[in-house]
Amino acid sequence: MRATSRAESSRARAKAEVAAVPVRRATLAALCCALLMVCAMVPSARADDHDPTPPEILGVSVNGGRPLVLGPGQSVTFQVTMTARADVGIHRHGVEINLFGPGGQPLDGLSEPAPRCSPTGATTAVCTEWFRIDTGSAQVTNDWAGGWRVWALVASNTIDEDPDNSITTRSFPDALKVQRKSKLTFVASPDPVAAGRDVGMLGRLTVADWETDAYTGRSGQPVALEFCASPCRVVEPVRSLTTGPSGITGTSEPVTRDGSWWLRYRGTDLFSGTFSPGVLVDVV
Repeated sequence: MRATSRAESSRARAKAEVAAVPVRRATLAALCCALLMVCAMVPSARADDHDPTPPEILGVSVNGGRPLVLGPGQSVTFQVTMTARADVGIHRHGVEINLFGPGGQPLDGLSEPAPRCSPTGATTAVCTEWFRIDTGSAQVTNDWAGGWRVWALVASNTIDEDPDNSITTRSFPDALKVQRKSKLTFVASPDPVAAGRDVGMLGRLTVADWETDAYTGRSGQPVALEFCASPCRVVEPVRSLTTGPSGITGTSEPVTRDGSWWLRYRGTDLFSGTFSPGVLVDVV
């Protein structure tokens, strides 16, 4: 009973997912129309009395494999590329790609430039579709930060003759990381300072708030104080700090050498890593 329930649930989720994917392109609509007509009117074609091998989706790359780091009110256009193969080759318009955010929110591709597949050999092709995220739009909320899933469809050149064996779909979880941009400020005083005396150090971590189109302080985040003596050759970790209210953190350190001080934030899945500007402190 439990296995049946799980199977029915999986089928229901798969149907809901496919139903949620919009067919936006006229070219793909034509392919789907051909699929329905051929299925209704004629039996599937056979090549040498056997079914052709369906196309394969070998992999996808989003934004060249780099995270999307977005500040407030920022618009970024990026591409998704998919590598596919089929014994009969990939149809030049046989691609459909959709992105789904951490909460399942969909992101459709752009109409221009139109998605297309470019052959890289007799059986392989690279398919490309372009997308845009605008954090200044009302559509984008802070919940867009996190891992995004790619859903991809590809069709081979036999789509008109043998639709049953000419379409493949595949899902790629966490194919894209979307992050809210982080900033760190840092000051150190006094400068210059007598050897062995303490220097007060103060920093603040802020992160992009896409819902207010501003940066806001982020508390409870680990940051590292680092130092490099002049001339800078080796970075020395000094101590770990945690941001407090409004993202502010501070400490004091005795200094004995000329050199630069700064703060580093390594980031999370939701927030990008960053450095503060370095502050050169002279010892006299």
